[in-house]
Amino acid sequence: MAHGPSPFGVPQQTQGRRNQTDPGFDWSEYDEGARSQAPTVRFGPDQATTAVDRSAEVELEAQLEHLHASRPLRRAAQKARRRTKWWLVALAVVSALAVAAACAAGAFIVLRGGDPDQSASNGTPEDASSMDATSGAPDVVDPIASRETDAEPISVAELFGSGAIAPAGAAGAYEVLDAEELTDCAEAGLDELAELLAAADCTQTVRATVVSPDGEYAATAGVLNLADADESEAMRAAIDAGLEGGFAALRTDGEAAELGRAATMVGYNTYGHYLMYVVIGRTDGEAIEDAGEPVRAIVGDLVDVWFVDQLKPRRDIQ
Repeated sequence: MAHGPSPFGVPQQTQGRRNQTDPGFDWSEYDEGARSQAPTVRFGPDQATTAVDRSAEVELEAQLEHLHASRPLRRAAQKARRRTKWWLVALAVVSALAVAAACAAGAFIVLRGGDPDQSASNGTPEDASSMDATSGAPDVVDPIASRETDAEPISVAELFGSGAIAPAGAAGAYEVLDAEELTDCAEAGLDELAELLAAADCTQTVRATVVSPDGEYAATAGVLNLADADESEAMRAAIDAGLEGGFAALRTDGEAAELGRAATMVGYNTYGHYLMYVVIGRTDGEAIEDAGEPVRAIVGDLVDVWFVDQLKPRRDIQ
């Protein structure tokens, strides 16, 4: 069986013992070997009888050697006990400090958790009122999604100003030949479109005839004021479906005198509750065979840029 370490860190040893009755046993050699191998050995009862055979002088010398040998061990044991006691005291102090720190932290956490900031958790009465007012507020809507929220009528001055218009990115300015406001929207349409406009909740049409920057094309551009965005989209869908008729041209003397008498091109789009359109023809009275680049540029300039820019301030109203 393995031995555990002694208090001084040296493995203990079991001393062998010879038969004392054997003839020729050399006691002096045994005593010398015993002292060199185990300084702290104590004689058992069977070994105690050998001490009688020793002289008083030898016995005294052995006791003195035993005492001298034991003193270093006792001193070492005392030092070890003192070191052990010191480490135990130090460990106890450190443990006490750790426990105290943990208790302090725990107390801080408990106090902070048990006494929350009432203004942060519950909010002030003003905050509660504000939250209630916000939660009860209606959803934000597009200001021009309906004529109810955009009740101010449009006008010739708002859309066309006077003299000429210059859409952003256009090749030049468009000269305004004539402009007008119609209270009967059906007058802005032809055939089936006129009937559709007569039945619609349309309060006004503002239109003008202009000449392109290069003078090659004349166009009537206008805006219909419908009830809401749903109606304007429905009108657009009906035109997409290919109904008979179309938008009427506003002819004037000069370059727009023949507008609408030959084949024309129409462009249109919606913006909130407004339906914007343009009817394009050649100033020389010839028919337009296809929607080439000049025609697409006019639609973009007048419908998608100019009209949107003029109506956008109505949408930006907070």
